[in-house]
Amino acid sequence: MSEDEQAFSRLLFKRNRNPKFSTGSAKFDSLLGGGFPHSCIVDVFGAAGTGKTQFAFQNALMTAHSLRDSPGPKVIFVDCAGSFRPERIVEMAETRVLDSRKILEGITSVYVRSVEEQIAATDRINTDPAFSKTRLVIVDDITSNFVSDFSGEEEIAARQQTLARYARQLAYIANRRGISVLFTNQIRSRGDLGEGETTGEALAPYALFALRFYRKDRERFAEMVQPEFSRPQVLFEINEAGIA
Repeated sequence: MSEDEQAFSRLLFKRNRNPKFSTGSAKFDSLLGGGFPHSCIVDVFGAAGTGKTQFAFQNALMTAHSLRDSPGPKVIFVDCAGSFRPERIVEMAETRVLDSRKILEGITSVYVRSVEEQIAATDRINTDPAFSKTRLVIVDDITSNFVSDFSGEEEIAARQQTLARYARQLAYIANRRGISVLFTNQIRSRGDLGEGETTGEALAPYALFALRFYRKDRERFAEMVQPEFSRPQVLFEINEAGIA
């Protein structure tokens, strides 16, 4: 067995020990080794309109539905770009013949407009007893506030350091409390190097999986780019029920 195969076997062993929630898509469940993993971070990035936020909505729905009989908020949706749409979650739930009222009761959205508010929201998730039953934290468009608040060229180093500390704090919370964390992020041009994840080098050390969402003609794809083994990918569609 090669070193890469041995490393992959160790990763699979670690993944298989952790319980998982279904993503609501058999294709994504398979891509992630059986569902959305606990105690770690999944980073999803891509251009606008590739399905990142829809994937976030669907995982919020599926987690809240799985824990519908448990009291308190099960999902925290940290909304950095004003993207949270409860009516879309209701549409997904009702198309799947699920109880949309109970599902929404299990999801708490927090709109953050600055890095300071984003960090404060994470601190509250970690310390507030009201969030003790939380099992999924979603940070939608994780870098938008960092890029806006640290906009000067001379601030790039400070931005990267602050973002890395923020990601590390979320990784600590995920590991300590056994919860799942989902980031969504944009892409940016890197000149001759092509397109890459926005400030991805600050996030990569803390994510177990990184998925690149992209479109080719009218089709949508998700490709696993971290860990770098065979780089598997899936073709998916978005309809009234969500991602299929």
